[in-house]
Amino acid sequence: MTRSLPSILALVLLAFPRLASACVGCREPGSDTVASEPQTVMAGFGFSWGVLIMLGCVMAIVAGLVVLICTTVARVDRAHRSS
Repeated sequence: MTRSLPSILALVLLAFPRLASACVGCREPGSDTVASEPQTVMAGFGFSWGVLIMLGCVMAIVAGLVVLICTTVARVDRAHRSS
């Protein structure tokens, strides 16, 4: 079963290459053609920026946690050395 799942996914991607290679903003529901409408293109840009902003928020939270952990560990180490 574990070997057949990647094979099935590969077959699906090979069966629909145009859909597999198009981004979400380039596909229209129910059609296989690339959209050239300005609204669809702008929706794709909005989707891309939304993903980038969400990734930035996650990275900012993780960076804040790393700074908090490092400062706490350094403070505890200094307190332990002075004792």
